[in-house]
Amino acid sequence: MKVAIITGASSGIGAAVAAELHKRGWAVGLIARREPMLAALVEGLGDDRAAFATADVGDEASLNAAVASLEQALGPCDLMFANAGIGDGRSARNFTASATKKILNVNVEGVIHAFAAVLPGMLERGHGTLSATSSVAGFRGLPNFGPYSASKAYVTSLLEAMRVDLRSSNIKVTTVHPGFVVSELTERNAFNMPFLVKTEKAGRIIASGLERGKREVNFPWQMICLMKLVKWAPNWLYDRMVSVLSPTQPKKD
Repeated sequence: MKVAIITGASSGIGAAVAAELHKRGWAVGLIARREPMLAALVEGLGDDRAAFATADVGDEASLNAAVASLEQALGPCDLMFANAGIGDGRSARNFTASATKKILNVNVEGVIHAFAAVLPGMLERGHGTLSATSSVAGFRGLPNFGPYSASKAYVTSLLEAMRVDLRSSNIKVTTVHPGFVVSELTERNAFNMPFLVKTEKAGRIIASGLERGKREVNFPWQMICLMKLVKWAPNWLYDRMVSVLSPTQPKKD
């Protein structure tokens, strides 16, 4: 029985991928900060192939303890899906060090901590899969989402390099680039989100890509095509285009 450990698993993409992998016969270990939601998800899965542990992914010691607890309960980790992420849309006119570092702590350091917790064991056993949720927002810096875009660009570049480094070690590395997916994160957005994907569908797409060992899981195709065109647009055209089409600020709490 294969074991998947998923961070950011209390809702959204993380919960959907956990449910889909469990349906396909995997044991799943769920990590997030919100214990009641994790407990309810594990109870809903209904057997001993699911367990949870609470942790703040930005705290290395906390995440290491959670991973160790889940591996003791379920077995060694075959797949780490580092999915935890936050967003804080704001114009550079409202740029602050604290808000930016908060995003980097979860979106970047959370991935680093997750991979570091399981990679030595995977190398020792000679197999495994590392995966993380990046975003189409990492293809190019988006106005009002500079720190978020930067964090996702980091994740994409890190995984791209690790994929090559680990190729001879039988460790697969999969980068997930979703567009807009129904989640708590996107519910904050006050602007129109094109090609919005339902959470359950996103879970199926990602789980299939992970099982197939794909290098990248990119969806929906319409959003991927649009963002790749934006990525290669010359700066003068990009600046003019996004200054007109720039989304409004996300909803505030």
